[in-house]
Amino acid sequence: MADPRRPHGSDALDELAKRVAALHQERENAGPKVNMDRSGMSLGLRLASEFASAILVGGLLGYGVDVILTTQPWGLLVGLALGFVTGTVNLIRASRQMTQAHPVDPQASGLKDDLDEDA
Repeated sequence: MADPRRPHGSDALDELAKRVAALHQERENAGPKVNMDRSGMSLGLRLASEFASAILVGGLLGYGVDVILTTQPWGLLVGLALGFVTGTVNLIRASRQMTQAHPVDPQASGLKDDLDEDA
């Protein structure tokens, strides 16, 4: 007996639903999976922007000291140097955190380089 909630011609709808499901399944199985993980790129952009912003902030603070104390160009030079040091410390800290979060397996086989001897 037909379901009273379904309109007439529901057999056609069932057939269409089966065809759509088959096409979806075919598409999933057809092509190779592309890894869309961009965590490496996002990490690199984050580190680069932190490094650049540390230098920029150091330079701006040094320039501000120069304007207030009229010591051109020494405040700017010291500010840029301190910004560079701060950016480098931030890079080292972030790389240590990344290494602790994802340690390297010492048993993993690496890629051979030019210095490896063929055995």
